[in-house]
Amino acid sequence: MKKSLVKILSVLVIMVMVLGMLTACGGSNEGTSDEGNGEAAGVATVILVDEDGAEYTYELEAGKNLRDALHDAGLIDDDNFSKFMVETIDGHTALMDDGVLWMMADENKNQITGFFEEHVLAEGETLYLLYTVAPNFDD
Repeated sequence: MKKSLVKILSVLVIMVMVLGMLTACGGSNEGTSDEGNGEAAGVATVILVDEDGAEYTYELEAGKNLRDALHDAGLIDDDNFSKFMVETIDGHTALMDDGVLWMMADENKNQITGFFEEHVLAEGETLYLLYTVAPNFDD
């Protein structure tokens, strides 16, 4: 009797685990565009501010990380796409070797930490890429 109960409980535990995995892996289409119906994906606004303070505005596809969205829009080439730090965006360059970089900032120009591939653009978002002198932590 005890062995039968253990077998039944084992089967139940396995079924619960399988159902949990199916639920977790099932996913949802919420928040994605319906490309089958021809609906366009949402856009995010990215404003690049160069070393002279000039602003360049781009509309990029929301739902993608910043690095992919810049690459898909043709604003960074394959070489920049594969670098650790994106250096050139649409012909505007910020080289770490020169002590500058592109800093991500929100619509209020407050710094957003993280890497370009970590930041997923939200529909309607405004993101700044600011030409910034990199801090020197060696001094």
